[in-house]
Amino acid sequence: MLKEALSNTFGEDRSTSECSKPLVRDMVQAKPVIKTVEAFEHGETPWRSIWLSYIVQMLTGIQFSIYFTSMWPYLTTLDPNADLAFFGWITSAYSIGQMVSTWGFGYWNQKTMSARHPACCGLFFMAIGNILYALLPNLPNNHRWFMLVARLLVGFGSGSLIVLRTYCAMSSLKKDRTKVMSLAVGSWVLGLSLGPAVQAMFAPIGKNGVKIAALQLNMYTSPALLMVLISAISILFLVLCFTETYAGVATNEHGERGAFTVIPKYDHIAAYACIYLWFMLQTVATNVEVIATPFTISLYNWNDETAVFYNGIIQFFSCCINVINYILISSTFIGRIDKRKLLIFSCSCFIAYHLLTSPWPFYGGPLDYIKMGKLSKKLMAVMFLLLTISMTLCSELIADCMKTRYEWCAYTTRVPLIVYIFSFIVILGFAFPFTSAPLGTLFSEILGPRKQGIMQGFFEFGACIARCVAPLVLT
Repeated sequence: MLKEALSNTFGEDRSTSECSKPLVRDMVQAKPVIKTVEAFEHGETPWRSIWLSYIVQMLTGIQFSIYFTSMWPYLTTLDPNADLAFFGWITSAYSIGQMVSTWGFGYWNQKTMSARHPACCGLFFMAIGNILYALLPNLPNNHRWFMLVARLLVGFGSGSLIVLRTYCAMSSLKKDRTKVMSLAVGSWVLGLSLGPAVQAMFAPIGKNGVKIAALQLNMYTSPALLMVLISAISILFLVLCFTETYAGVATNEHGERGAFTVIPKYDHIAAYACIYLWFMLQTVATNVEVIATPFTISLYNWNDETAVFYNGIIQFFSCCINVINYILISSTFIGRIDKRKLLIFSCSCFIAYHLLTSPWPFYGGPLDYIKMGKLSKKLMAVMFLLLTISMTLCSELIADCMKTRYEWCAYTTRVPLIVYIFSFIVILGFAFPFTSAPLGTLFSEILGPRKQGIMQGFFEFGACIARCVAPLVLT
């Protein structure tokens, strides 16, 4: 009776009272949620720190490729008994070290929400590896093993690259993410292209060089010391000038993930599909680079010098188209096209490349048997310019397998040279950037405005596996 009287007095309706509870709860939660959304949507991308990360990523790319033209003669100078089989492991040590450390640096970034400390740690390991590489002439023996350890340390340190790439994804707003991620990948590719050029700058010093105290400065050790200096400068820049601002991560007004900062779960299937596509890209890239020289020697009867010269020209023009496409994706309307359409286009380009370079019956043929010749050091040097961890596997294939006559030469047709050149320069020049640039952007958008360190680590881990396994399967 009393309850009914109170209800009549205050006009309370049970259904209205019950329905108002969610409304009241929403009103209580509205203030922090609105502040979070407003801060997230009206933030600014920290371009200064992002451009600094680009510089460090470019320097990491340089350290990946700088020794490809000089490691083999450097090793044979230190150890005349060194063979190509062991040198293959030395070359692969970089990617093995990177594969081991990538997930660790990603986990570190995920738990501490810091990019500066993991990046500085990675640069420190790279500096230690380069110091060991430069001091190899001072060691009494076991030079090959110490060179392997040196490259392993540099590769381990380069695993911090994923931390900087993760920072680019988490610090950029969605409207800027396509540009940010495209330039992030492009800076790494630019470093890969500059590595051999930096090594060439020290060629005039010669093999003997000069000796300062106990330190031997020559064309092999000087680039390593330069990389040590660059790593030290990069650490200083990261410590003094790098400001971590995560504009792309949803937080509350205090910069923290509060109780009301709710981020929906990401699409796991879509994320794994991106990881697979990145693995596919690295597999194709490695296979194309591994097979390029023996492929052209077999098809067009080129000797080693001719194959070196023309493949170098082809690779140069393909890289030029790659760089142009990265700029177009980051600066024009192309970057605003649906990422799925860009990925479909790039996958179609990869399919077209493999179809065009297959030995179809309507191509001319059969192939001529390959003329035997001694494997020159010049061939070894330029093959390493192809920027892959497994060029030595290709060199070993030429050195050993050219001694036999292939039965398939009697019936395999020859891909027209103009078709091969067009496929390598134009088709692959579009395929690679139109996969890597939108894929990195799409992957970060799928993960959403959350910490991405661990998932970005797995993303790059798949690429490391591809660079290690693909050449072994191919050869």
